[in-house]
Amino acid sequence: MSGHESLIEALRVLEIQALEAVSAATDPDALEALRIHFLGRKEGQISGILRGLGSLSPQERPAVGAEANRVKERVQGALEERKAALEAEGGEGTADFDLSLPGSVGWRGGRHPVTQVIDELWSIFRSMGFTRARGPEVETDWYNFVALNTPLDHPAVDEADTLYLKNGLLLRTHTSPVQIRTMETHEPPIRIIAPGMVYRRDTPDSSHTPGFLQLEGLVVDEGITFIDFKATLAEFARRFWGPGTQVRFRPSFFPFTEPSAEVDVKRVITRPDGTTEETDWVEIMGAGMVDPAVLDNVGYDSERYTGFAFGMGPARIAALKYGIRDIRCFFENDIRFLNQFAQP
Repeated sequence: MSGHESLIEALRVLEIQALEAVSAATDPDALEALRIHFLGRKEGQISGILRGLGSLSPQERPAVGAEANRVKERVQGALEERKAALEAEGGEGTADFDLSLPGSVGWRGGRHPVTQVIDELWSIFRSMGFTRARGPEVETDWYNFVALNTPLDHPAVDEADTLYLKNGLLLRTHTSPVQIRTMETHEPPIRIIAPGMVYRRDTPDSSHTPGFLQLEGLVVDEGITFIDFKATLAEFARRFWGPGTQVRFRPSFFPFTEPSAEVDVKRVITRPDGTTEETDWVEIMGAGMVDPAVLDNVGYDSERYTGFAFGMGPARIAALKYGIRDIRCFFENDIRFLNQFAQP
């Protein structure tokens, strides 16, 4: 038997072996192993025979090449047919699907519970005629302290409370600088809400975090009185927590308001069985009438204009709303916790 005849005979023997092995394969992994064994470029048996073409004469090579191509196509076709048959049969080890399993649902994003509360607060104040204002989180001493009637020797300016940056800049400790920036660029009447991040050198605990959201409010116009101040915040509290909510104003002190007050609420909670329970008094914000010195600092006529300002922490409001005792739960990114507040 000549050289090219022996190669052709070897190809036909491999064809028979390959077809028998493919027919006996019971899973896709076995089929892939057979493909590599017979048709692989480096390890394949048929490829190994083709590498022997170099020893044949130019007249003998075409016959061997044609037979090799025929065998490769036959084996490849057998592999594809067997794979399709296994998938149709759904036999053991095949890549079929268990139709009894529940469908998988991809993760869906949702609004954070604190963001939901901010949106609710904004909706209430917007219906009362407020607009939304923003300001930078990196501020100067002037906007964060001095313009707000807080001298630089005030304890709040100390580095123990404030995060200072280079070039005399700092991370704002409250959203009140937005009040100053708004009054510098707008004439009264002003009625704004300014939500945003603020930063302080606080140790994280159940009621404090170094970075947190705050929502500031400011009203300035002619004839604004303490009655307007109390009525606005009382109306807000009753819209947010319900008509049975009681509101209390306690005297306090803030450098940029005079008189100043802490605002407390006593809520009525409805239990699952339909009964109601009245809570204790809980502080929700600091507020007061805008100090005339603040109005003078932005060029307003403090004899003509008056106003009031207030500030609250939406995370604290959310904790009260949802009965959460530790505000750190809102920021630990525990999907199990956050999913409780997911909205459809």
